[in-house]
Amino acid sequence: MDFRDISPYSDKEVNEQIQKLINNRFFFKKLAALLFPLFSKLLPGVIESFIRCKFKNSFQSVNSIKEFQASLAPYVQAMIDRTTDGFTFSGEQNLSNRASIYIGNHRDIALDAAFLNFLLYQQNRDTVRIAIGDNLLDSSFAEILMRLNKSFIVHRDIQGIKETLKKLTKLSKYIDHSLFNDNESVWIAQKEGRANDGNDFSDSAVLKMLYLHKRKDLSFNKWLKTINIIPVSISYEYDPLDIVKARGWDHQDDMTLEEINESDLNELAKGLFGYKGRVHLHVSEPINFDGDDIEDLSSKIEYEILTNYKIWPTTHIAAKALSKHDSTIDFYDEKQIKSNQELKFLNRFNGVSENVRKESLNMYVRPMINKKKARGEL
Repeated sequence: MDFRDISPYSDKEVNEQIQKLINNRFFFKKLAALLFPLFSKLLPGVIESFIRCKFKNSFQSVNSIKEFQASLAPYVQAMIDRTTDGFTFSGEQNLSNRASIYIGNHRDIALDAAFLNFLLYQQNRDTVRIAIGDNLLDSSFAEILMRLNKSFIVHRDIQGIKETLKKLTKLSKYIDHSLFNDNESVWIAQKEGRANDGNDFSDSAVLKMLYLHKRKDLSFNKWLKTINIIPVSISYEYDPLDIVKARGWDHQDDMTLEEINESDLNELAKGLFGYKGRVHLHVSEPINFDGDDIEDLSSKIEYEILTNYKIWPTTHIAAKALSKHDSTIDFYDEKQIKSNQELKFLNRFNGVSENVRKESLNMYVRPMINKKKARGEL
């Protein structure tokens, strides 16, 4: 089967795609606006030329995906240095040399899998191929960048049962091909779309898709024994898009497709360049499951993600703020809260409506509620 329409670029395609980026003026105009918003308005030509020159020097000689990611790594490190107060991880002993399926919670358009790949890169391991929705690839440069960085395309909003089955079967075959033919691990979210409300719940539809092309040849249990599933849980102390997520996307009904695409790019950029506080990634042990119930397996993956989610002081601050009007929220730890942190966190919601403020705070609290419920503490 031909997977070229959904797969990452092959090594022989890499340099050609980089040249397309170098010659894409809109790409550098967008980068200038994101990186230097003030100067790009005052001196647009100068700033765009500067960024293009720097990009060209870094990437024009790259001829493989591995070289591209090695050239990208210093920029990822710079992003971590400038937008976080540190990236930590646990469970690195569970990273596997075997081609595996990493199933994780999904909070940021690009960064969740990027942090996993950065950890793998630091450990001198092969990076993963990343499942990404086609709704994020409507700009030419976004698609090129994502596919250069080992992303493969998941089609969304497919019309008709027949076409849906066709697309999902192809995706299922591609992931199998990655694991067993290319010896490449993959990362996929535990459900379609980001957990914008803070609830990291799994959807068994993901597992059903993975199993789809083998369902006629192997029982679910036998298929499961052929693969290696590793849950990963990422947590951000601050979500750069918390207020945007709390407001919701109801306004998109009145937006054109071009405006929606522009909004997606802006959110991607804000996630990359916005302040995140501390970031922690936990890698769980590979799933050991001897059963035939997909829902049970989905619940087991969810349990690993929820219970290994790192709880930050911002969660305790949010819970304390909500407890003033909700007596059921009484499980925060005052010892985790410092007055300067509390002021810094709560000030970010100044000027927003009470509904948006409340939903923003709930987004930070729900992971702690879900973690406690999963552990039987609530």
